[in-house]
Amino acid sequence: MKKFSILTTFVTFLALILGNVVVATNSGDACGTTWPVCKGSVFPNFTNYRMIIEYSHRLMVPLLVFLTVINAAGALYKYRKRRSVLILSVLSLVLLVLQSLVGGFNVLLGTPPGFTTFDVTFSQALLLDLVLLTYSLHERQTSFSQMEREKVSMSYKAFMVGYLLYLVQIILGAFFKHSRASNVMMDIPAVEYLVTNENMANMIYSLHWVATVVIFVAALWFVIYASKFGYHVTLAWLYFISIILNAVVGFVIVITGNIILASSIHMIISTITMVIGGSIMGSYWFKQQKNPL
Repeated sequence: MKKFSILTTFVTFLALILGNVVVATNSGDACGTTWPVCKGSVFPNFTNYRMIIEYSHRLMVPLLVFLTVINAAGALYKYRKRRSVLILSVLSLVLLVLQSLVGGFNVLLGTPPGFTTFDVTFSQALLLDLVLLTYSLHERQTSFSQMEREKVSMSYKAFMVGYLLYLVQIILGAFFKHSRASNVMMDIPAVEYLVTNENMANMIYSLHWVATVVIFVAALWFVIYASKFGYHVTLAWLYFISIILNAVVGFVIVITGNIILASSIHMIISTITMVIGGSIMGSYWFKQQKNPL
């Protein structure tokens, strides 16, 4: 069951990455507003690469649904007495339904400005939930002395502050992009706008960067303590590096004005960061706590 849960998480991760490729290549409307088929046909025009990309993304949905349902059912059947497994399994099914509905409406409505923010929110939440569910299936705990546990707990709290703020930042960044606030701030024409006020666009962008500073400090705090006491060292450094890459790509977006490609790369790195952060959280909750949830 643990291996199947890892497989489900990996497929979800690939689906999110493919979704970012759809955005990067402007393939979101390539199949029109007929869903789940493409332009009303089961077989798209294979000479059109945008259609292939968009249709491939749509085909990932049935696979993702199948794996998530089997994963949740298997986890509940084998580990139903664990409260954490029960909550995370049910939550994965709820998030799957919400994400599928939002994705379908996004296509049927012709990708209205700002609406994709909901798609990003639920898909990222589903990925995080699956990461935590995978870790909740572990039975072994890592033992620490009382002194070590207190130090680990202190640095973990710093990590959680930054990581929770990071989750908020992802949603804020998605809204900044998909509401076309980024176009308004950088004076780049768009077909449709949700945010048209320049002051509002600048405020969203400022909040995004304030959050980045706090997240960076929390990640630095965590990597220092992790390196000092020898826990989560690899994950801590990967998380810290990914936070820096997020900031660098965000800066490139503003400098170059390349919203589509750079923003898509930004979201891909954000998805990777989400998995790394979720792994740190899950490992602590279900492998290192003296009294697991």
